[in-house]
Amino acid sequence: MQIGITGLPFSGKTTIFNALTSAHAKTGDFSMGKKEPNRAKVKVPDPRVYELSKLYNPKKTTPAEIEYVDVGGMVKEIKEKASEAEYLAHLRDTDLLLHVVRAFGDPNVSHPQGSVDPKRDISDFDLEMMLLDSDQIDKRLKRLEKEVASTKSEEGKRESDLLTKCKGLLDNETPLRDFDFSEDEDKLLRGYSFLSLKPQLVILNIGEDDIKKGEVSEKEIGRSLRFKRTFISSICGRIEMELLQLDQKDREVFMQDLGIKMKATDKIIDLSYNLLEVISFFTCNENEVKAWTIPQGMAALKAAGTVHTDMEKGFIKAEVINYDKLIELGSTHKAKEKGELRLEGKDYLVKDGDVIFFRFNV
Repeated sequence: MQIGITGLPFSGKTTIFNALTSAHAKTGDFSMGKKEPNRAKVKVPDPRVYELSKLYNPKKTTPAEIEYVDVGGMVKEIKEKASEAEYLAHLRDTDLLLHVVRAFGDPNVSHPQGSVDPKRDISDFDLEMMLLDSDQIDKRLKRLEKEVASTKSEEGKRESDLLTKCKGLLDNETPLRDFDFSEDEDKLLRGYSFLSLKPQLVILNIGEDDIKKGEVSEKEIGRSLRFKRTFISSICGRIEMELLQLDQKDREVFMQDLGIKMKATDKIIDLSYNLLEVISFFTCNENEVKAWTIPQGMAALKAAGTVHTDMEKGFIKAEVINYDKLIELGSTHKAKEKGELRLEGKDYLVKDGDVIFFRFNV
């Protein structure tokens, strides 16, 4: 899972990146012309994978991971300083856009638009993503028009009709994520990596004095978010970076004093999982206990393929038990004795917290 961090210059993008990843990237680099984004992988803090390791004592324990990519400033801000094509390529590679919006006041740090206005910046960002998608669609439709005219391709006609529908949505200032496409349409659109189709997590980067009012700000500004698959959360990036320097005990005291209920890392991961509609299942043996991230509603056959292609090709059955039940019983052996380890077929829809042992033959 890859999350792209973007937004206007001096909104605190790299500060948020550092707070989420415990990195020490230099702030302001991308805005000054740095082309390669900062990248860092973070282990998903899911205690279940470690509890399962206590049962199986594996050689290796592997939690799920998220990669954060500090992509940099928005296109209109970097056209003269960095490659727009590279910027867009980095953004399109991500699964989710984390849009950092400045909500803190600082007379020493100017805002590119001249004033701090989160609602305006959120709206401008959506419009920019829609314009980029619209431009991409225009170019593709021109090529498709010639292809369909010469080949009479039914597939090309379907693609053209779908893109024309997308163009209509964008012309009405509706991001593609706000429309419920069919499963077949989703598959066709996936290859385009449209930016307005990606789920968006808006992060209000607030000042220290506003931490206790963060939830109020979220609700107030959140009311202006009209589109689906868009979440909002407030974080004080500077304070979150300071929290990383403290030991666990001091951090908890500091958070309590400031009114911070949850670390930014945990909060963002929870919101991201919800936005992307993904879940975790686990595979366990003496070699490795591992957490796997898959879309909600994925069938056992496809889940097997995420572990190894051979498991999908030679799938026979899936032995499944819920995490809580396995921990309660204490071992796979006891689960079998109690009849709690059930056999499921290829169409079984994997649930969050399932511990799965795939039977396969190749």
